[in-house]
Amino acid sequence: MNHQTTITIEGKTYETLKDILPREGSLDILFVGKTPSLKSVVKGHYFQGTRGKSFWKKLHDYGVLKYPLGDFADDYLLQNGCGVTHVSKVPREFKAMTALEYRKGYVRLMEKVDKYHPKLLVFTYKNTLDSLLTSVLNKKTQARYGFNPEYDAIFRAAIFVFPMPGTICTKAEADVCMTDLIQFLGIPHQA
Repeated sequence: MNHQTTITIEGKTYETLKDILPREGSLDILFVGKTPSLKSVVKGHYFQGTRGKSFWKKLHDYGVLKYPLGDFADDYLLQNGCGVTHVSKVPREFKAMTALEYRKGYVRLMEKVDKYHPKLLVFTYKNTLDSLLTSVLNKKTQARYGFNPEYDAIFRAAIFVFPMPGTICTKAEADVCMTDLIQFLGIPHQA
């Protein structure tokens, strides 16, 4: 399966990745990225860089996402009660988004929350949540890896920042975050 699509925004056409969301019903988890990477768009699958592949493997190892290793993990999201979207669908490599883009992204994200009622929003990068909150709240915020219950009301779902490999989150901190995540989801510890 390939998740590539084309969108047009303000007269410009972009190759991007379509959201992976069910036609109807609810989600256990909605994964939220900042923007699709160019590498992922070319492959037609989410999170295909080195860190992204580690993200999928960690979800697999902890039993959060069940899929055959070697397959594209995003092809198995819906059957695991999960979906994925981005704050902005316009791919960009290392280019900062504006506050306006974050505010528009928040509105689109909340439309998805209202439709699919996810129990949990998992932000794949801490900076994405920090920038989104700063733009929406008009004040500087500092989320932390793992659960951030002080922001649950803003998103009408539990908020979790994934301890992505290669970030400043230590292995010990990442293990605690992942243990908290599987406890929240009621998954027995496997890693």
